[in-house]
Amino acid sequence: MPSEPNPDEMSPRSRRTRQRILTAARACFERPGIEATTVMDIAAAASCSRPIVYKHFRDKADIVDAVCLEEIQKLQARLAALLPRGLGFAAQLTELIVQGAILAHENPYLRNHLADRSAWLRAQTAGQNVHEWVRESWASFLRRGQQAGAFARDLDAEEAVNWINMNQSQLLLRFRDEPIDPERLRRFVRRFVVPPLLA
Repeated sequence: MPSEPNPDEMSPRSRRTRQRILTAARACFERPGIEATTVMDIAAAASCSRPIVYKHFRDKADIVDAVCLEEIQKLQARLAALLPRGLGFAAQLTELIVQGAILAHENPYLRNHLADRSAWLRAQTAGQNVHEWVRESWASFLRRGQQAGAFARDLDAEEAVNWINMNQSQLLLRFRDEPIDPERLRRFVRRFVVPPLLA
């Protein structure tokens, strides 16, 4: 089964089972961590068999990516609500990066995801579900910056998303075990992360 089946093509029972597996996986990943969790652990936590898990997901990596995508989508919705209106492109970009890092820092699953090297690499790889969703979510914002003449003309969206992802990952690693000072982070992002993306 594809990693992101179309909900319209699934029966209500299949949707509930898939969600139960993802909920169980999320709990497993938060406790012992992604690497230590097995498909058998996830099946037991979801009160189903391994064949049922494999009916909905290709492998553990597929489950990891599906949970990550759910968490990023939730983060994106919160981020949209936090972003002040009326800011210019550079200020909006700064706030998106800063608030995104703060929200991800508060999310135990995303912190565990970052600590799992293979999961992190998949999220950074073009063609993978998480990377493609993140790229698409940035695309309209970056297009608006291009139309306004604020986004660097020699960059494309893929390069910009890679730069943003790389910096957000580094920021999360830097503050993994300590609180984030939003003002200090904002100054850093405004000075060192955003300027290479501007016209």
